Amino acid sequence: MPGFVRTTDRLKRRASLLLFFCSYVLFTAQGFAWGPAGHRWITNRAMDNLEGPFQELFSNHRSTVVQQTMGPDYRKDQDPEEPSRHFIDLELYGEFPFSDLDLNYDRLVDRLGKERVEKNGTLLWAAQRTFEKLVEAFHRQNLEQILLYSADLSHYVGDLHQPFHTTKNFDGQLTGQLGIHSRFESELVNLYLERVPFLKAAPTDLGPVMGQLHEVAVESYQWVDDILRVDRRVVSELEIDRKQYLGKANKGKKYPDQYFKRLFDEVGGVLENRLNQAAYRVGCLWWMAWEKAGKPDF
Repeated sequence: MPGFVRTTDRLKRRASLLLFFCSYVLFTAQGFAWGPAGHRWITNRAMDNLEGPFQELFSNHRSTVVQQTMGPDYRKDQDPEEPSRHFIDLELYGEFPFSDLDLNYDRLVDRLGKERVEKNGTLLWAAQRTFEKLVEAFHRQNLEQILLYSADLSHYVGDLHQPFHTTKNFDGQLTGQLGIHSRFESELVNLYLERVPFLKAAPTDLGPVMGQLHEVAVESYQWVDDILRVDRRVVSELEIDRKQYLGKANKGKKYPDQYFKRLFDEVGGVLENRLNQAAYRVGCLWWMAWEKAGKPDF
């Protein structure tokens, strides 16, 4: 989404860079990770991965969960802490593979301060807390909360599988590739989602939740440079003038279809990997929450 903005603080932090593109659109209604189509695909396919009686619970309420999966994005305007729950800038925690990142939120806040941790993004802990809320909802057999937290968890885990939600170069603004966030996760998805195959995978126990979430973040981060490299080469070969797509006068103007065809030809495998891995892990975490709650019978 052109000018993708995660938090007001992050916008201020990058103001000097963005002012260079003073006419660039800083926020659009497309400001959603994976866009509605991608998130709903992940949630639907996560349910398709489930098996047995557990699958029946979600099948009976599929439309409700899918409809609510965009809830975290819609809450950004209501909760000032919500935007930071959708990303984590891994580079701010040292060198790849970011093994120095303290996964204990309270301890990290004690060391760095809440403001800094929030600025760096809290997606890992948002997903963890939502998993714990889902366990409690299963334990209480509270159907309304089960559906709500299942949808929220799908959203946060989906975000974690989007490479540009794991890097401080979240919109290519540090490499002169503004708008790559939206081009990859929304425009490319909207154009080619039907060509992404669903790879069914039954849920399994992934082990410690926080360790798994960290692993996913690092895994996603590794795709950032590859996507940027392809974008840079395709733009150069097609002689696309990026400036023609910036500014209020060009709001809503999209790169040519040939750009997206080339992008999909070269990173379509990345898209397939991230979406299917997200669906698999969402299903796993739903199932693990149910198991942790004692497998309540619905």
